[in-house]
Amino acid sequence: MSIIKKFDVRQKAIAATITLILVLLAITLISLASFSTTQEKLEKVTSQYQPKMLSAMQLTSHFYHSLSVLGNYLIEKDEYNMSIYRQKVNDINETLGKLVDLTSLSPELDDSEQLNRIKDLVNQIIKHNISMLELAQNSNKNMPAIGIASTQLEPLALNMNHIVNDLLMTTEDNDQLQVTPLIQDLRFNWTMLVSEVRHYLAFRESDVIDEIKLFTIGVNQSFDAISQLQDDIDSDQEDLLNEFESHMQSYQRYLDQAISIHAGNNWRADRQLMRKSITPVLRMLTQELETLVAKQQGRIQESNVELSEQISSAEQTIRISIQIALAIALLVIFLSFRNKRLASDIIAHKENERRLRYKAHHDSLTKLANRACFDDKLFDLFLLQEATINYEKENGKKSSGEFFGLLYIDLDEFKAVNDNVGHDAGDFILIEAAKRMQNSVRNIDLVCRIGGDEFAVLVYDVMQVSTIEKIAENICQNISAHYNFKGKKLKISASIGISYSCHPKLLSKDKIVDRVEGIIKQADKGMYRAKKNGKNQFYRSE
Repeated sequence: MSIIKKFDVRQKAIAATITLILVLLAITLISLASFSTTQEKLEKVTSQYQPKMLSAMQLTSHFYHSLSVLGNYLIEKDEYNMSIYRQKVNDINETLGKLVDLTSLSPELDDSEQLNRIKDLVNQIIKHNISMLELAQNSNKNMPAIGIASTQLEPLALNMNHIVNDLLMTTEDNDQLQVTPLIQDLRFNWTMLVSEVRHYLAFRESDVIDEIKLFTIGVNQSFDAISQLQDDIDSDQEDLLNEFESHMQSYQRYLDQAISIHAGNNWRADRQLMRKSITPVLRMLTQELETLVAKQQGRIQESNVELSEQISSAEQTIRISIQIALAIALLVIFLSFRNKRLASDIIAHKENERRLRYKAHHDSLTKLANRACFDDKLFDLFLLQEATINYEKENGKKSSGEFFGLLYIDLDEFKAVNDNVGHDAGDFILIEAAKRMQNSVRNIDLVCRIGGDEFAVLVYDVMQVSTIEKIAENICQNISAHYNFKGKKLKISASIGISYSCHPKLLSKDKIVDRVEGIIKQADKGMYRAKKNGKNQFYRSE
């Protein structure tokens, strides 16, 4: 006590300050030591576990999308679907490469063996897909019955047609009045038999098999009836009949083979390949990827528990250190309350700012984006389009061909509803029409109310103008349905003008503001043209 009295106030203040600094330094060092481990664990979660989980999920999505596109190609056999399929294969390879790279970052984890299985399954599916494409280019191999028809049945049918025609010509030249009707019956039954066979091979309608059997019996009966007239048939006709009988036996044999194959479950090789090879391998791949995702989720959860424990431990250490210096504890408490109050003020400010921003960009009645939001989005779309084009030119990349569209919508007969039924009905119509428009567009598209009974739709990421027209058609159809308001059925419709960002009159050399003004004018003119043409329709700007 006497030692402390020897120090003056200034020295005591300096000593207290030094003590406080040392305590604060100790707390800081302890905190840094605790949180450095926490940071390492958190970095591993964000840089490895989560990306690996997302990559596995993306790989699953890419595969199912690729199979969907491949299915479309097998039906349409167009280059567009093939180009999308090639892009999906590239996406699969890129995503698989990401998984390999992420796995190499943590060799201590047991993911390498599973990743090898995934790579093997991926290669199997791609190999089977190549086989599927080969089958798509070879109908005879893909559908064996069609192969039998093209290589065996059709040549025989052609030859037998000549035989029957020769028989009929001979009987007519010889005035064989008794034989001619029988030859005509034979030709009729044979022609119908060949027609029904072709019909069955094309459409696989099971009831056609009965028709085939019926006309086969008819051919045999007609042939037997002719054969019984031996005395009326000359040697040439007998040779033709023998040749027809021989061909008929071969035709019947190949026909039985073709029907047996075509009527069975394995009538298409591509379906067998899908059912026996692709689907089971895809199921195994999905299970492997789901297991990999679950493993990463488990690691993230385990890391979260460890992080929570480390944070709790660090907090406890800090709490013990704070107890050493009551003054510092009081200061921390004071600052803590102050920070909380400041945080609360910040949250309230941000919430208020969010409400103001929402109010500034949305219509209060329909909750749709308003004119200001529409103008901003339209300008941004042209800005993004220009940046994309410049980037593709600078890097020598092929243009993706994507563009966006604009629908300019005016509600027909709305003023009559507003004037005759009341403003409440008008508001009801606007709200309900807004909902119907949103239900008529895709999730990525933006519906705006730009004033009164005028609306606009920004159609994002389209490859063909027909996509925009289809959306406009859906809006016209949905808007024109009846509206039930307080027991009354109200009727309105929509006139829609269409324009799009790659329109020939919207020149890339023009300023963006000029293009914005141009596309709006085009759509507006199209809307008035739709009204002039009778309303409840759309018109695309020329």
